[in-house]
Amino acid sequence: MRGFVRFIGGAAATTFWTGYFPLGPGTVGSIASSAVFYFCPAHIRFPLLPGILLLAWAGCEAGKRLWGKDPSRVTIDEFAGCWIACLAAPPGWGFWGVFTAFVLFRIFDIAKPWPVNALDRIESGLGILLDDVAAGIMAAAVIFTVGSLV
Repeated sequence: MRGFVRFIGGAAATTFWTGYFPLGPGTVGSIASSAVFYFCPAHIRFPLLPGILLLAWAGCEAGKRLWGKDPSRVTIDEFAGCWIACLAAPPGWGFWGVFTAFVLFRIFDIAKPWPVNALDRIESGLGILLDDVAAGIMAAAVIFTVGSLV
């Protein structure tokens, strides 16, 4: 049973093994999020958010226990943060809205401006998740701002 729990925890933490991609696993996890979001029916995208955040928190906790402090193979946090950014994309923008959300999220996630950098220093599974949630919220804010101007 313990091996099964480790398997499930590892699968969640790595967003079903995208975290093992040799180049840019965080970007690959974000691409997975964008793709799932794009093909997900619009009416369930927002209702899925609490479950995604809960799964991401559990995956980050499992990843920390399995591999230490914020290992690069844990990508479920990028999945959740990118999902938040994608939620802000106006439906009329279609593919380009999701793509814009993905790019903005990755910029904020990599650059780690405040408060992302402050949250990144929290040493827990929740800390692994919160910096990506903040990056997603920042990307969403940019999209909302631009969307209101056009």
